[in-house]
Amino acid sequence: MIKKFLPQTLLGRSIMILVFPLIILQLIITVIFYNRHWDTITRHRTIDFVKDITLIVESFEKNKSIENQKWTLNNVSEKLQLQTFYKKNVTLNLEQHELKPTKLKKYLLKNLDPLNKKFSLDINDKKKLITVIVELDEGVLEFRANKKRIYSSTTYIFILWMISASIILFIVALLFLKNQIKPIRKLAIAVDRFGKGKNIGNFKPSGAREVRRVSNAFKIMKERIENSISQRNKMFSSISHDIRTILTRMKLNLELHKLDKGGLKKDLVEMEQMVEEYLKYAKGEEKEKIQKVNITSLINLIKKRYSKKNIYFNNGKKINISVRLNSIKRCINNLLSNSLKFSKNIEITCNKQNNYVEIIIDDDGPGIPKKERKKVLQPFYRVEDSRNRDTGGIGLGITIAADIINNHGGNFFLGKSPLGGLRTKIYLPI
Repeated sequence: MIKKFLPQTLLGRSIMILVFPLIILQLIITVIFYNRHWDTITRHRTIDFVKDITLIVESFEKNKSIENQKWTLNNVSEKLQLQTFYKKNVTLNLEQHELKPTKLKKYLLKNLDPLNKKFSLDINDKKKLITVIVELDEGVLEFRANKKRIYSSTTYIFILWMISASIILFIVALLFLKNQIKPIRKLAIAVDRFGKGKNIGNFKPSGAREVRRVSNAFKIMKERIENSISQRNKMFSSISHDIRTILTRMKLNLELHKLDKGGLKKDLVEMEQMVEEYLKYAKGEEKEKIQKVNITSLINLIKKRYSKKNIYFNNGKKINISVRLNSIKRCINNLLSNSLKFSKNIEITCNKQNNYVEIIIDDDGPGIPKKERKKVLQPFYRVEDSRNRDTGGIGLGITIAADIINNHGGNFFLGKSPLGGLRTKIYLPI
């Protein structure tokens, strides 16, 4: 139920997180300060007010001369900021005190009791006037004073300043919040546009470190999706080209009325192998569970398949890593098959380096020129210009191997081998 009333936007929720604690803090501070400040100031001012009244009363009682009374009423009262009136031959009719007097009245009554005189107290909130009447032997003294003399008004000033400071703080925080949320809005717009297949333009990560990380992750994901789409499109184009070539040969064979069964069979086998490779690449990695594997034993096992070839691997150390077994098998098989097409000797080394395993495959073939090494990682790219499968296959072997290593969180590099051919470096995390 509460969620229905909560703000739906990030800015709204951020404001709520900022404002609610601020309001609660203001209320707590106001209540605590107001009570303590008002109580302390009012108590001290009440004591001073009653002392002034006591001074005038005692002066009247000790020196009852007319001159003294006039001097006290005029000069002393004026200096003490009191309006004092003497009414001779008047008695005081005491009224019952209120059942629930205010705090101010309580303080005044408490401090007036030590006079040991009959007195009455009246606080007029509308006129902001305090009236105290004290009965003497021959009359009464009436004291009038402004309520401000006892009541502190600085409390309201404090509250006003506190609210003003909070509003300024809120405005400044709101401006900062807007700037922090802008990059998130830009990212949301970019994701929405990309999801709809629209161009997102020159999107640049900005904002806080966490937002930049999300933006960079989105850019990497975007590039991978675009590359994947591009590769799939290229794959379909290659399928069309390669299969059309074989079909053309088969049509020519039939049209010339020279039915070459061996040639047709070879073309069909070639087409079957080609389609199988395409389907493997299009399917990508199967959902295979990760398991711990001794990589040196695995390489030795794969090496046995090429027992008639000159492949050298002498590392007998046990190195356990967590991988998708069938995928890694396919990766190493692809690389060895590719090297064996162009070379006679292959050397494999496997070493443990800190938190990863380094696998190096060297051959003595013609190698790959430096400017072509990045291109061969793209699907269907071959160094030679022809598309003859007898010389270069369909250009997926190295691409699939690189994809498998990257999907394991590793790195894949091509370089020049000390044997004169191609060096393939694989780094897999342990």
